[in-house]
Amino acid sequence: MSTLKLYLNRYRQLGLHHPAALEALLLWAAIVGASLAALPQAIDTWQHAGALLALSLLLAMGVLLLVFLGRHYPHRHFGWCNTVTLLRAAAVCWLAGLWFASPDAWQGTLAWGASIAGLLLLALDGVDGWLARRYGNSSSFGARFDMEVDSLLALVLALLVWQTGKVGAWVVLLGLFRPIFILAGWQWRKLAGDLPESFARKVICVIQVAALAIMLAPVTTPEVAVGLAAITMALLTWSFGRDTLWLLRQ
Repeated sequence: MSTLKLYLNRYRQLGLHHPAALEALLLWAAIVGASLAALPQAIDTWQHAGALLALSLLLAMGVLLLVFLGRHYPHRHFGWCNTVTLLRAAAVCWLAGLWFASPDAWQGTLAWGASIAGLLLLALDGVDGWLARRYGNSSSFGARFDMEVDSLLALVLALLVWQTGKVGAWVVLLGLFRPIFILAGWQWRKLAGDLPESFARKVICVIQVAALAIMLAPVTTPEVAVGLAAITMALLTWSFGRDTLWLLRQ
């Protein structure tokens, strides 16, 4: 009986009794199942290592989602808004697998596919917010989930741009601003505070992802890619620098 109570308490602590968690679990299981079904065809492009990376990210994402959803989500239903965000996150996981694609593959269809996928995922970023407001499912969890998916998308695109050889390894920094900011917040608690809404911050985030996606397109020359990366770096430095100073002064 004591063992059963222990497992029940652990179950509640993880938040898996939350009604929305079951919906998220079923959706996540369907995504993983579809990914496994498409795996044999995907291996030709992603390579075995790429497919393994994509599936590993999918599994890790599902675990984190269920844990944080049960603890911080206030609504009974997962909602269309979070469904769109979860589908975006799954697509980003599969994009990450392209890191192991052959360098020669970046000269044609693969590069176009990755570039268009990045722009489409960016466009969908506005859909989940609209759905949250439309159906009354807005929450701090949903906003944070959406933000971290955007951050992962930027990091994956930055790594893929580096893979194309158009820009040096420094381009990866374009996807590391947010992770570094989070790590700094763990070390200095002031940096973990809430920031006020900023239209400029949102615009720069859109520019960041759009620029990285455009850099992947075959028509973008190395010279243009370097220029776009430099401009994006300057904008991100200003944005994160401004937010850091604001938090430190509070």
